[in-house]
Amino acid sequence: MKITFLGAAGGVTGSKHLITIGEKKILLECGMFQGRRKEAYEKNKVLPFDATKIDAVILSHAHIDHSGLLPLLVKNGFHGSIHMTPGTADVLEPLLMDSAAIQAEDAAYYSKKDHHDDTLPIKPLYNDDDVHKMLSMIRTHDREKTFRVADTADVTFYNAGHILGSAQIHLRADGKEIFFTGDLGSRGKKILTDPVRAPHADIMITESTYGGRFHKDRNKTRDELGKIIRDTYARHGKVIIPSFALERTQEVLYDLHRLFDLGKIPQIPVFLDSPLAIAFTEIFARHTDAFDEETHEFFLSRKKNPFSFGALRLSRNVGDSKRLNTSKKPAIIIAGSGMCEGGRVRHHLLHNIEDPRTTVLIVGYQAQHTLGRKIVEGQKHVMILNQRVKVNARIETLGGYSAHGDQKELVANIVETPGIKKIFIVHGDDEQSKILGNVLHKVSPDWEIKIPKPEKTFLL
Repeated sequence: MKITFLGAAGGVTGSKHLITIGEKKILLECGMFQGRRKEAYEKNKVLPFDATKIDAVILSHAHIDHSGLLPLLVKNGFHGSIHMTPGTADVLEPLLMDSAAIQAEDAAYYSKKDHHDDTLPIKPLYNDDDVHKMLSMIRTHDREKTFRVADTADVTFYNAGHILGSAQIHLRADGKEIFFTGDLGSRGKKILTDPVRAPHADIMITESTYGGRFHKDRNKTRDELGKIIRDTYARHGKVIIPSFALERTQEVLYDLHRLFDLGKIPQIPVFLDSPLAIAFTEIFARHTDAFDEETHEFFLSRKKNPFSFGALRLSRNVGDSKRLNTSKKPAIIIAGSGMCEGGRVRHHLLHNIEDPRTTVLIVGYQAQHTLGRKIVEGQKHVMILNQRVKVNARIETLGGYSAHGDQKELVANIVETPGIKKIFIVHGDDEQSKILGNVLHKVSPDWEIKIPKPEKTFLL
C-alpha cells in the first residue's frame, strides 16, 4: 500500500492524493489548481496520472480546489464511481456547471481581438456534457456509515464541519487505517455542527492552511463587520465583499441578518450578485439537519430563514449586476469569486476600487499571485480585466470567517485520534506546514511527521 501526493502538497490548491492498494488505485479528491491564470491552466490541463487506471474517487467536499477537475477526469476516460456525502452531491452540480460556464466565458473574452493575449488560455478544460457525465457516476453515503470502495477498502465519512456536506475520510485497507481531514472546520463555527474525531487511525493526512495561526473570536468578527459597514455608510460608499459562493457567503449573510435584527447597522441594501451563491444559499436553507444549536435558537425556532432578510436583493442576471455599477448610493455587494480571479466581483472592483469612499472587505483566504492577494498586500495599482487601476479604496480583512480550523483545532484533531503513528501534512503554504510540523513534533516526538513534496510517493 502506497500514497502519492499529486496536488495540495507544498501549496493549498489542487488537492489530489493517489492511494495504491495492490492493483487498485483510489484517488482522494481531484481538485483544480488556483492561482495565476496561465500557470493554473498549464497545471490543470494535463492530469498527473492515467485517468483510465483510476478505480474510484473519494471526495471530502465540493470546493473547487478539491473537486474542480472531476469532469476532466471523466473526459480523459475515468469510468469508476465517485463517492461523497449527499450534501456534497447537492452543491457539486451547480458548482461544476458554473465552473464550466466560467471557463467558456473566459475563453470567449480573452479570444476577442481587443483582449487577445497569446499567453492566456482560450480553451475550456471541460464543458457541460463532461459535467453531466461525471454527475452520473456519483454514489452518495451518509456520514458514519461504512461502505466498500473498489472491492478493496472500507471507507467511512465523518463530519468535517468545514462546509455543507464536508467529511473527513476514514479508509481501512491492507491492515492500515488512514484518516484524511480534507479541509477541517472549527468547533463553534457558525451554522454547521462541529467536526467529529476519528475512532482510531494509524496514519493521519492533515490539512495545514492555518497551521501557524489562531482565529479571532467569531462574535468579535461580527462586531468588526458592523463597524466597517457603519463607517463606509457614513462616507456614502459601497462595501464590496469578494466571497466564495459556498459557505462563506452564507456565513456573511447570517451575520448581516443578526446585525440587522440587533439594530447594529443601518438599513443599507445588500446585493447578492452571484447566481451560484444564490443557488447554494437556497440549498443551504433546505439542509436544516446540518445546522448547529445557535442557528436553531436565533432563526429556525422563530421560523426565520438565516440567510434571508428585508434588505437583501438577489441579482440573478447580468442586467441587475451592471445596474449596480452605475448606482452611486451606499450598498453592500457580495459577489464571487472569493479570490477575485473570476466572476462579477472583478467588474465591481473595476468600477469602485478607485473611489476612496469604497471599502473592499476580504473575508477569505487569498492564494499567492491572485488579484485578492495583491489587494490584501497593499499594492497601489492592480490589473483588473486588462485595465491598470489605482487602489484608492479602503482595504479591510476579517479573518474570523475562515472555514478552516486553526493550529489549535488541527492539533486537537490529531491528539484526540487514538493510534496515530505517522502524519502527512498537506494543503498549506510551506511556512504554515512547517510550523504545524514543529508543533506536532513537540506534542509527541514519537510521531513520524512528513511534509510531502509534489509527486512524492510513500510506502504505508
